[in-house]
Amino acid sequence: MLRHLWTLTRGQRLALGAALLLTLAAAALGLAQPLAAKRVVDSLTAHRPLLAPVVLLVLLLLTQALIGAFASFLLERTGERVVLGLRTGLMAHLLRVQMQAYDRLRVGDLMARASTDVAVLREALTQLSVQIATNLCLALGSAVAMFVIDPVLMLLILGVLLFGCLAISGLSARIGRTSKTLQTAVGAISAGLERALAALRTVRASRAEQRETEHLTALAHHAYDAAVRSARLVAAVAPAAQMAMNAAFILVLLVGTARVGQGALSLGALVAVLLYANQLAGPVTELIGGVALLNRARGASERVQALYALPTEDSTTGPSGPATPRAPATATATATAPLEIRDLRFGYTPDTPVLQGLSLTVPHHALVALVGPSGAGKSTVFALINRFYEPWSGTIRIDGRHAGDLSLTQWRSRISWVEQDCPILHGTLRDNLRYAAPEAADDSLWRVLDLVNLTQKVHRLPAGLDTEVGERGARLSSGERQRIAIARAILARPRLLLMDEPTAHLDPANEAALTATLHNLRQECALLVIAHRMSTIETADAVVLLADGTAQATGTYTELLRTHAGFQRLVNHRAGTDGAHHTWRPGAR
Repeated sequence: MLRHLWTLTRGQRLALGAALLLTLAAAALGLAQPLAAKRVVDSLTAHRPLLAPVVLLVLLLLTQALIGAFASFLLERTGERVVLGLRTGLMAHLLRVQMQAYDRLRVGDLMARASTDVAVLREALTQLSVQIATNLCLALGSAVAMFVIDPVLMLLILGVLLFGCLAISGLSARIGRTSKTLQTAVGAISAGLERALAALRTVRASRAEQRETEHLTALAHHAYDAAVRSARLVAAVAPAAQMAMNAAFILVLLVGTARVGQGALSLGALVAVLLYANQLAGPVTELIGGVALLNRARGASERVQALYALPTEDSTTGPSGPATPRAPATATATATAPLEIRDLRFGYTPDTPVLQGLSLTVPHHALVALVGPSGAGKSTVFALINRFYEPWSGTIRIDGRHAGDLSLTQWRSRISWVEQDCPILHGTLRDNLRYAAPEAADDSLWRVLDLVNLTQKVHRLPAGLDTEVGERGARLSSGERQRIAIARAILARPRLLLMDEPTAHLDPANEAALTATLHNLRQECALLVIAHRMSTIETADAVVLLADGTAQATGTYTELLRTHAGFQRLVNHRAGTDGAHHTWRPGAR
């Protein structure tokens, strides 16, 4: 854990060292103050001039205060810089973690680790790196000074402190365990709240507010119980340390007074020892608290390091390299098909294959519809094309280039993907449209909006392209979200456009307009569309029927309707779902 904290200080070690030196300087000035006070007392009892000893004591006090204040600021700023680096690095890492790892994680817990756990590490870093070192030096310095002044009193204090430390050490391990339990419980609260808020409309429509409240309340109570257990242990540490220091102080006062009466110790020396004993109390208490903090930080460190241990896409797939500029298919067309898949095999778990030898081709300027029953693996095909997962075997080529020949950035720069649920990010319409093409001019934005029949709608908005869409596009209808997602994908000018049921949320008029748009887009790029609507299937240049993990049939709509029984059953079902009138019948042409 200490090695992890040391790693976090990379780039800030010079500032951290400066803060340490300044803090040690302030501590050294503090160690000199009891000696200066001794001179004041001795001068007073001996009727010597007081000006010089008093001025020296005041200068020591003021100088220590100024140096200590600057050291504290430098330490806090360094701690915040370390936290900034840790948080930005952690967020960048999380955005590159492999999808298979994300499938096992909860977003709310990840957010808790990036906020709460990082804050615990920051506290540990500032206290453990400088304050513990400083307090240790201060405690040793005070002990040495007391030993020089009067070894008997020093040995009395040391015996009492050792007894107190032995009593406290047993609590440290328990504090570490309860702190890790508490941090895990806080992560569960964040994950549960994120789950409920992400589906708030479903929660309310299902009248599940009370159930979700009870679930979150149970999580909160679990965190409360863990916090109380941790607080109970931590609360026992400070009084125990304070009790030991008070006992030592009283013992020094009693024995020291007796030694002054015996003439073995001067009054000034006793005052100095008492001041050193009082000065020793703070460092000892903070050192004991630092041990408790170290145990709390251990749990946070383990949770953060567990995230950094997750494999990232960059470390496992493809060479590095800059993104290939996007260009329309007409500008770079070759004899090679935009997409070729050969004998693709894949499953999310080793014993459950989803694709079992899939092969398909998307030619230039073609719209290919991918159809099949639910669970056939259509969305899995799209995930593999995007290289969210690596196939067990088989090849995927874009423009003749194998996945291993291009970095992920280069590969994905040739693809745009419109998901079925059409995620819209918080921000403006302009922000969302430019998400994959941040340099696009407004003229290009209006062009793609016109393609999806949204130009008039956006023109009527008071803020136009700068209209806020709300969280997850809450201020847009489902059809508008879908068209914005399609426009965003088109604006990126991909070589291959993947669309998961692009007309699912559209009314008949917009569906017809978008179908025409899709056919016009064939001049710019190839399209692979997961299709459920008959209008999309009928007008596709080719249809691939996916079933049992492979392409059962490939051909035009008319060819498959005449020759393939499985496709005929699918058409009959889809036609009934769409309310269409063209159900296939044997002998029909």
